[in-house]
Amino acid sequence: MEEKPKNIEKQEISKEILSDWYKEKGISPEDVEKREKEDMEAQEKDPVFSSPSPSPSPSHSEEEEEEIKKREEEKKLVVKNKVRYLLKIGEEKGLEHSIKEAKKENDPFLLDIYHDVLAKDGAYKRLLKK
Repeated sequence: MEEKPKNIEKQEISKEILSDWYKEKGISPEDVEKREKEDMEAQEKDPVFSSPSPSPSPSHSEEEEEEIKKREEEKKLVVKNKVRYLLKIGEEKGLEHSIKEAKKENDPFLLDIYHDVLAKDGAYKRLLKK
């Protein structure tokens, strides 16, 4: 089984978190799709976002593959919940406070996902108002 490149996994996690957040805020799916399409078109034109194909992953037994997949799913769930928590802190106490909380976790992957979520569609602007 071929592993997904990490940047695709990050995009999926960010998209799921933002989708839930938009639903909570009453932002229409049409607006979200329009923004995402515009973002994708901009990224396709930008050579910075082009990346070489990932190298094939080493072979693992079926049991090892299942264990890896299980750990990755658990990590995704933990990160999603932490980012949702950070967004809630940002709404209640402000962006600066939520970033400090994110840094306390000392988890580069979490910080990266939180950054992606904040940068996407200017979500950080809503937290700056606090």
